[in-house]
Amino acid sequence: MQTQATMLETSKVPGTSVYGMSRESIGEVDDLIVDTISGKVRYAVLSFGGFLGLGKSSYVIPWTSLKWDADLNGYVTGVTEEQLKMSPDLDPLSIRDREMEQRLHSAYGAPQYWDTESRV
Repeated sequence: MQTQATMLETSKVPGTSVYGMSRESIGEVDDLIVDTISGKVRYAVLSFGGFLGLGKSSYVIPWTSLKWDADLNGYVTGVTEEQLKMSPDLDPLSIRDREMEQRLHSAYGAPQYWDTESRV
């Protein structure tokens, strides 16, 4: 039995395709935002191009909103058009305080990593 690879170099993540729940290509990962203390990826910056006719082309979404799909060799997300429209309009560098993070996680219905990770 062959095990599935669970590691990917961060240099290979930008440009990786993002798919919707019905497995249609909707965009790609542009960048990652890493927590400098824990070293964990916290957010992804996604570009959707003309996806759903939305005005913005880049969105910061919680990393937990993406799931790797080996068959697609890309990420699948359940993020909806409505969630994107209601998401905070922010620059990746503006995620500097917990209040902004709470707004972002709330907009996407994503679990807040600070509530789900054990404290060491």
